[in-house]
Amino acid sequence: MLDADDPKIPQYLRLPNEDKNRSPGNRVSGIGRLIGVRPARRHFVLLLVVVVLALTACGDDELYPSGTSAGEQPTGGPPLDGTWVLVAAIVDGVSLSLNDEYRVTMTIDGSEIGGRAACNGYGGSVSITNDSFSVGEISHTEMACEPAVMEIESAFLQGLLGVSTAIRSGDTALLSGDGVEYTFELLPPVPTAELIGPTWVLDTIIQGEAATSTTAGADPAMLLLNADGTFTGGTGCRDLSGEYIVSGDTVQFTSFRAQGECPGEIEWQDGQVITVLEGGFTAEIDGDRLTITASGGKGLSYKIGQ
Repeated sequence: MLDADDPKIPQYLRLPNEDKNRSPGNRVSGIGRLIGVRPARRHFVLLLVVVVLALTACGDDELYPSGTSAGEQPTGGPPLDGTWVLVAAIVDGVSLSLNDEYRVTMTIDGSEIGGRAACNGYGGSVSITNDSFSVGEISHTEMACEPAVMEIESAFLQGLLGVSTAIRSGDTALLSGDGVEYTFELLPPVPTAELIGPTWVLDTIIQGEAATSTTAGADPAMLLLNADGTFTGGTGCRDLSGEYIVSGDTVQFTSFRAQGECPGEIEWQDGQVITVLEGGFTAEIDGDRLTITASGGKGLSYKIGQ
């Protein structure tokens, strides 16, 4: 069923002077008044209605390509720009067992592709034309993770080079090739309006399902992200500063400095804070609570400072 506000409907097929803020019921009443006030135009108005209905019944192939419906993205047409997380994968015809603590992500920005391949970050070039998808040479960092995580990474990167087709439907993207099928879901962006500006004070350190309070006797461990792309903070014993960028659903530090010394009882907290922040993190805000999570299930929970 066509929406009367659909921009694809030519202007000459729209009823004149329609108030777009009226409810659907009011719009029907408006058509009735128009017909009643100007009997001479009754046939003309009815003809327009018939034409619109005819377009709805017979013109779907033009307005919405085969396999799609109103409100759904046309297959292969919409851009894939954004950050996506892998939710299902088949490589060499075998299902890949993913690990939620080591996400596989894909960020596309025009002809550039990058993200995290479970353990390491990766990047390269991509060519997308309609539903055709081709990745060029890929580079990646060389950190070491658990063997099972490295297996996910190796299989994903190998399969990515074999992808030849990409189809998007709403917030889901299906990438496929010979023996390869990846299903991605679009991730929401970082909530920068709430994240940037407040001073956040750490009170909880997260390791998987376990949560620990900050070390007694440590200085307040704060985090402040400024609108100019700089940040300051602390671990409880060392001062932090540097620059950051927001990429998709992740905050990444482009420079990271830690200054000062830590007594032995605070070294563990210092190491946890730096591990989470330095490698980049996702952010979730609920009221005055900020929870940031890094790869491997490690995280930090902050409250807005008074």
